[in-house]
Amino acid sequence: MTEEKKYTILIASGGTGGHIFPAIALAKKFRLDGHKVVIAGTGNELEKKIFSEHDVEIKYFKSRLKGSSSIKKFFLSLRINKEIKGYLEKHNPDLILGMGGYASTEICLAAKTETCVIIHEQNSIAGRTNKLLLSTKKANAAIEGLPGSFSWLNKFMMTFSDDLVFLGNPIREEILSIKRNTKLSLDSSKSKRIFIMGGSQGARSININVPKALKLLTRELSVEVIHDSGETDFESVKSAYKEINIDAKVTDFNPSIENAYQWADLFIGRAGAMTVSEISAIGLPSILIPYPYAMDNHQFYNAQFLENKGGALIIKDKDLNPEILAKKIHSIFNEDRKLESMSEAAFDMNFVDATENIVNFCYKTIEKHRLFHLHDDYPNQTSWD
Repeated sequence: MTEEKKYTILIASGGTGGHIFPAIALAKKFRLDGHKVVIAGTGNELEKKIFSEHDVEIKYFKSRLKGSSSIKKFFLSLRINKEIKGYLEKHNPDLILGMGGYASTEICLAAKTETCVIIHEQNSIAGRTNKLLLSTKKANAAIEGLPGSFSWLNKFMMTFSDDLVFLGNPIREEILSIKRNTKLSLDSSKSKRIFIMGGSQGARSININVPKALKLLTRELSVEVIHDSGETDFESVKSAYKEINIDAKVTDFNPSIENAYQWADLFIGRAGAMTVSEISAIGLPSILIPYPYAMDNHQFYNAQFLENKGGALIIKDKDLNPEILAKKIHSIFNEDRKLESMSEAAFDMNFVDATENIVNFCYKTIEKHRLFHLHDDYPNQTSWD
């Protein structure tokens, strides 16, 4: 991309942190390169809270799809949202980057043919939103946050073979600044540091079983604990650790997750796409307990990405009990070089470089799209005022 070319970019994202934080990382990089960037969301409370903490420009559109049945969503998706259509006609972005969720669906579907549309899938199994955008040919290119998200049929439907690529999930700079391997307490005389997190809403099975598992281990291992319990189970988790005399810092929500990652020797938690990507970016060994009700069981496949490399152990939620969990933790800390080898296996440069690689891919795809759809009257002027 030449220095003179400046783009106007609309990043469609919202709903959950897994969609929001990657959008923020990309928006900051695009803006650093001199482009005009707006993030479009649905305006829920989580979005407002997170976006307010970052210097990014936001536009909210109320979603018609949220809370609707599958059949109603399908028919609504065939009707373009007039508010969004008007906004896009007025501002005419060079790129719409869809990060998944309701905002992504409606904005990408409303895009004009001249606008380059790229979708990013965070999980190992593509969500219905992104499958819809590919099947309707609204997406000109697709990026996998974890490898294998899209099927061979999805790839077959792309105009060019290099329009569907694995580039990883963008990671926040605060997490990328963590020095890999400095967190490992390889000295056997030191307490082992375990960070437990169930996600923004917590995880009842994890909150119940982890303290009991650690109680079984305390005769053989000295442990320190940070446990992000979620709001619902906060008091019960605090009480559980107090009863078994384990020094645990229990939080209902940890706003500085990078500090917990830096501190920990081992992570125990769910297998959301961003969690898997973050621990891959820093090489943090893990025991992953996938959320069993995730769409298409995608958390299990997210976790498999790390397990197959040797960077994680998986326990299915239905199999989780204190004895099994204690046995897994014990094996990681007591087998020779197990912790160190898991750290090396978990580390993946794709996630360290994801933001840079995605941004560069977007620039190339915009130019390819312009050449493919170029007409003499192709509009090249936009206004965000």
